Amino acid sequence: MRYRTKLLLIFLAVALGTNGISLFVMDRLALHYLYDGYRAKLLSITASIAVMLDGDLLNQVQTESDEKSPAYLQLRNTLRQARNANRRPDTYMQRVFTVRQAVGSAKALLVGVDAEESIQSAAHAGEAYRDGQATQIDITQSEVAQQFIGDEFGSVLRAHAPVRNRQGQIVGAVVVEAPSGWVDQKMRPIRISALFAMSLAALISIPAALLISRRTSRPLLDLHAAVDRIGKGDFETPLTVTSRDEFGSVGHAVNAMALGLKERDRVKATFAHYVSQQVMDSILKSGSELKLSGDRKRITVLFCDIRGFSTMSEKLPPEKVVALLNAYFEAMVEVIFRNNGTLDKFIGDGMMVIFGAPEDDPNQEERAVRTALEMQQDLRRLTAKWEADGIHIRIGIGINSGPAVVGNIGSTRRMDYTAIGDTVNLASRLESATKELAVGILISEYTYNAVRGLFRFKDMGSVQVRGRTEPVLTYTPLEDGGQS
Repeated sequence: MRYRTKLLLIFLAVALGTNGISLFVMDRLALHYLYDGYRAKLLSITASIAVMLDGDLLNQVQTESDEKSPAYLQLRNTLRQARNANRRPDTYMQRVFTVRQAVGSAKALLVGVDAEESIQSAAHAGEAYRDGQATQIDITQSEVAQQFIGDEFGSVLRAHAPVRNRQGQIVGAVVVEAPSGWVDQKMRPIRISALFAMSLAALISIPAALLISRRTSRPLLDLHAAVDRIGKGDFETPLTVTSRDEFGSVGHAVNAMALGLKERDRVKATFAHYVSQQVMDSILKSGSELKLSGDRKRITVLFCDIRGFSTMSEKLPPEKVVALLNAYFEAMVEVIFRNNGTLDKFIGDGMMVIFGAPEDDPNQEERAVRTALEMQQDLRRLTAKWEADGIHIRIGIGINSGPAVVGNIGSTRRMDYTAIGDTVNLASRLESATKELAVGILISEYTYNAVRGLFRFKDMGSVQVRGRTEPVLTYTPLEDGGQS
């Protein structure tokens, strides 16, 4: 489910739930206050009717035969007048009658005078009061029921008050019953209004929730689009920030991140011009701070140098020399990188290349020899273009394999990733020996032993190099390839 849809549902649920709870509470409060008012008014009417009745006349009505007596008729007429007077919009009296205590029983009540006109519904004098809840009526007290009660006449609210004779003695009680439907009738317009308010709230909440969810999700969609562009390498399209809230803060952070990534890529691209791709990748993958250190490992070292470059550069303008060197290095470095070589450094018009570091390479000797052969081939293509200007370049390449210390050498403020040791020195001496032996490529016996089955070689015999007491067997690869 989309975040926007979730927001919409949450806003609707909160809005409608809050309104529903509020209306429910208001309904309960209205019912409570209406019911309390109804009870108070009913008790007041009941007490008033009890005062209106003559207790001495009520004491004369004992049995059904007394219903024709003047006392009964007068009391019934008084009850009917009181009942009819209280059948109005604010109060509706359903039934009014009197009761008295049964002789010999403290709980049983007998009906006295009933104002009901219907013969089927009217109770007769002397009959037992049959509501099944006689114990709840204390004729000595003025009371109103706390809850609606049910009898054969339906659900009613009942109140009663004592009737006294001229001596102040309680001779009975008047009972008034009001229907519960009157309260429901009064609550109906309140509940209809509440339902209307609920519907209106829903109609207002839906577009409001849509608007809020849209306004809330729009910054997220913009952020998603911006992060997606950044993930694809587009750092040039900043996120437009229009708000000053948390989304605005995130937007500024995303823009700052894009600038940082752009700067990182710029530094990385610039860095790549100064160190080889392998070294740069190794540094970035390590994830740790650079430090001066070295590891002893087997590598293959290639030295390459332009022969007679100093003499040639004296005859050419400096601009021409720089352009020639740049074209030469561009072609040679492409060959080196194509064969997974690590360009250690430029040494004037020469280069030092490492194979097998920083990443181990089991085929390092083969790659080094292949690099040397391809460099010679590419050089011939270059010199073919320069022959019109009288420029002819030859290079010498020396290759040696063996153990060396490889790592970050220098100081904490300036360090180089390089290799040091006798293996490196011998490769340099072999490059110098190519001039004496008049070959373009010269490899040591240590490299030859690893690749002698992969290329055709010519044995160049032993070479005594400076710095070593023992001579070194050397070989030169034949450029037509094949096996020896």
